[in-house]
Amino acid sequence: MSDLSLRSFACWALPDGGGRPLAYRGGSPVGRNVFRLDIDAARRTLAGLTPGEVGGRPGIVLFEPDAYRFAVWLLATWSLGLTVVLPGDDLPATRESLAMPWVGSGNLSNALRAWHIAAAPESVPDHGQPGVVLFTSGSTGKPTLIEKDLRQLRAEAEMFEEAFGGELTPDTRFVTSVPHQHMYGLPFFMLWSLTGAHPFVVEKLRYPEDLGQLPPADYVFISAPTFLKYLADAPAAAGVRWRMATSAGSPLAPDIAASGASYLQAPLFEIYGSTETGAVARRQGGSPWQAFPGVRLGVEEDTSRLRIHSPLLADAEMESGFLSGDIARLDERGLELLGRADRLVKIGEKRISLTQIEQELARLPEVASVRVVPLPHEHEGDRVVLGAVIVLTPEGRLKYGAEKKFHFDLGLRDCLRDRLDPLALPRRWRYVEALPCNEMGKTSRQDLERLFVSMLPRVSRLPDEHGENSGGGTEKVFLQIQELRDPLWFDGHFPGFPLLPGVLQLDWVAHFARLYFRFDAAAANVSGLKFQNMIRPGDAPLLELASARKGREVSFAFTVNGKPCSHGAFVSRDQAGGSVETAV
Repeated sequence: MSDLSLRSFACWALPDGGGRPLAYRGGSPVGRNVFRLDIDAARRTLAGLTPGEVGGRPGIVLFEPDAYRFAVWLLATWSLGLTVVLPGDDLPATRESLAMPWVGSGNLSNALRAWHIAAAPESVPDHGQPGVVLFTSGSTGKPTLIEKDLRQLRAEAEMFEEAFGGELTPDTRFVTSVPHQHMYGLPFFMLWSLTGAHPFVVEKLRYPEDLGQLPPADYVFISAPTFLKYLADAPAAAGVRWRMATSAGSPLAPDIAASGASYLQAPLFEIYGSTETGAVARRQGGSPWQAFPGVRLGVEEDTSRLRIHSPLLADAEMESGFLSGDIARLDERGLELLGRADRLVKIGEKRISLTQIEQELARLPEVASVRVVPLPHEHEGDRVVLGAVIVLTPEGRLKYGAEKKFHFDLGLRDCLRDRLDPLALPRRWRYVEALPCNEMGKTSRQDLERLFVSMLPRVSRLPDEHGENSGGGTEKVFLQIQELRDPLWFDGHFPGFPLLPGVLQLDWVAHFARLYFRFDAAAANVSGLKFQNMIRPGDAPLLELASARKGREVSFAFTVNGKPCSHGAFVSRDQAGGSVETAV
């Protein structure tokens, strides 16, 4: 698509709609003539701004939580040939990093005091080819800038109409529980409804109870697993007929897919794709993925990575295709995804699949869901340490409550010993009510790492003169722990009288024993463990570690202001003999 005039732009972005409303706000229709007048008002406001520069093209930043106002600003900006930057938030740091005009909520929305004003359009500049710029974090948490032009966006909206249009009636309304600024909500909810002349519901669904407030009509539901998992508890609204629903952003578990489809009594399509590629394939339930119309898929012979040929790709990738980070298998039934190529880590001289570890853990009756993550702040020598974040099943919660944490950790490790390389066994474990995720249901590596970092105290190693290494093969380390202020460390121990749990003290000892002595506490027993005095919030304990028996034993002692609090030793199992008291 070359330069885009307002007239040619309106042919696909503002179809007539056969007299149907453009949107519904509070159940009341908003007409297309009103929408065009609001776009004219927004165009005049934008014409008075000095655009910034995005990728060598003029542009502005748009952040607007209201779906209708977002559509007004988006189309007005595009009609002037300006690129639209869509940030994930409008926090001060984000504003500072995007130093160009902002429109939308809390910005120039106030300049449009009346959204329904009739005025003759004024002559405004046309800057040329528009598009959008988005930021995606994927699984790493590090923002990546992605550019999309109108050719790609238009092709995607038209592809959805071709693939799913047969499921809809002309008056089907689009409703969503996902952000319309995201590269799932934008094409599926906003652009598909606009280009297909389907009305959209302005109000975003925030809670399952909101479903019961919808007025009678036919609906398409654009959603994500984090919302769909609660559909079983959602009320039914009289006269609401679901034509279909989509889910994207994170994997849709089979039980959630089944319960969601049962509640909706309509097809529920899971969508596979990315910000870089747009939508690639869809499926129902656990069936193989089927490519969208116009999309061709292939698998690289040497790496098994998926290569995507699609009309939604950038011009530079149209011929070669996009090499995905997903490992895949293709046959006559469709596409099967086997995990991420970038979820391979090298430990020692071996390549370890994080996906395989998760699959083996997920087979255990105690584990409902799990993510495994390399911990950049921890190493055993030159080897990376793996951490497992686990949501327990009811059976797992009962077992966990009946055992000490380090017993439970060891039990899970032992279950994996016959299935995984010893290097692939997670060293650190966290048990959570739910995996941390954003609004789209994605769990980032940063969020997972934070679960482990937050449990470690800040320490400073005291100089050697603090204590003397006694010789005879004994090496000592003295660590001054900063004041303990994080309530997470004292959570549940005990209401009204918080104290540092013994299991957490052992966890810290195990961590620092690995760090300073390369000692594997997971393959050791605890001997001579004794708790003498409590460690309370605000205390700054001193931790003394001593390695002996040629590195086969690490003893420890916590003190506060010289007062002994706890002591004991980790002893390698081949050294423990008959004196073992507790296994970890």
